[in-house]
Amino acid sequence: MSEEKLRDFETSLWDPRMKGQRRQMFKILRMYFVLCSAAVWACLSIFWGSTYLLEHYFPNAKVYVYDFDSTANPNPLLGPAVVQYLRSTLDAPVHMGVIIRDPAGKTFDDVAREIVGEKAWAAVVINANATSNFREAVAGTGGLLDGRWAPEGAISLVISGARWYQVTDDYLLPYLGEQMRTPTQQASRQAVAQYLSTATPATLGGLTQTQQAALSTPFSYQNTDLRPIHPNQWSGAAPQEAGLIYYVIFAFHISIFLFFSRMPFLGAMKKQGVRMTWLSTCALRFVPTLPAYVLLSLSYSLINKAFMIPVDGNGYAKFGPQGGFMIFWRLNLMTLFALGFAMESMITLLTLKFFPFFLISWIILNISSSFFPPTFAEKFYHYGYGMPFYHSITGARYIMYGTRDRLGLNFGVLTAWTVLSVVTTCLYELMWRRIEERKERKERAKDVEGQSS
Repeated sequence: MSEEKLRDFETSLWDPRMKGQRRQMFKILRMYFVLCSAAVWACLSIFWGSTYLLEHYFPNAKVYVYDFDSTANPNPLLGPAVVQYLRSTLDAPVHMGVIIRDPAGKTFDDVAREIVGEKAWAAVVINANATSNFREAVAGTGGLLDGRWAPEGAISLVISGARWYQVTDDYLLPYLGEQMRTPTQQASRQAVAQYLSTATPATLGGLTQTQQAALSTPFSYQNTDLRPIHPNQWSGAAPQEAGLIYYVIFAFHISIFLFFSRMPFLGAMKKQGVRMTWLSTCALRFVPTLPAYVLLSLSYSLINKAFMIPVDGNGYAKFGPQGGFMIFWRLNLMTLFALGFAMESMITLLTLKFFPFFLISWIILNISSSFFPPTFAEKFYHYGYGMPFYHSITGARYIMYGTRDRLGLNFGVLTAWTVLSVVTTCLYELMWRRIEERKERKERAKDVEGQSS
């Protein structure tokens, strides 16, 4: 007996007796390699395409321009120069969606509400006192800020940085800063030339340091971030990026664990020749997930809180830190329901063999439309406005940094995904139930035919 066991352990992979099994194994491997290659081309092409030719879609990003300088001064210098130059950029191959707005009846607070409300990505505000401050400063009659010349007060580049920091920090502010250089320099040269054309040598000799500073730099600009991410709050980037991928992977593992935990129970029932009702089967699929999802979402929320991520909207939200944490937890729980119940649905339809391919597709489809705004991509990627990642991220940004409030929409979409997944899971269970019943009827019919013959 021991020698037979030894020979069994010494069996080669290329043993002739295993030829049929070996052929079947390689057939399965070939199919898997083909499916993996197809998944790479299909899924990764979607992700790569989400940032392909990014600058081509810059015109989709609205930038409002408000020239308060021209409305407040009879002979403005800065406002017309900036407006004319920004209008000319629309003919360039790469440009933002510049829109010249009528400043009549508008205030800076109105502009701020438009930016926070995401009517536009940014606003270029040429302040009403830009030209007059310069003229008063060189005349020595005023135009100063706390006793000093502050040229950056002439133009405000108004943004909501937390709306999508990848866009504002990497593209929007560098682009607008570059576009401000030419018109401010032109207006500055014109302003200095006008002053020098009427100034006498005695006047120039008596200039104070403040007046010289005004002549040195008549106009400049400043960034005004209405919803900033403060230096100690950048850990909030994690749940908006890779954190959600880990969240999906945890949901994937929960689905796998629950799948194998059901197998002994269902196998024992099958041996006894009994089977659960359809409603009991559906309950078995979802009831065990509830405590797992509640604990996982709570842990996920507490980890964020442990790294000092704000949950009061930095003071801009309608709730305090205690209420904000509870809303944040509920948002993460609904996100897990939307992501995890989709796993339950697909493991029922695809079975365990092909289920991992859904995980790849599910992650790619979500991150391709949420890590970068669909505004800067082909219209195909606008499907992202209905994906769980997008609504989890935009909801979290309001809770953390006080960006645009659309929690009602966020929770609504996540709930819709949850309901859809629950319904489809129950329908797929019913489908497999009907398939098994038809198979059993056919087998019984064959047995009856065999007995009669």
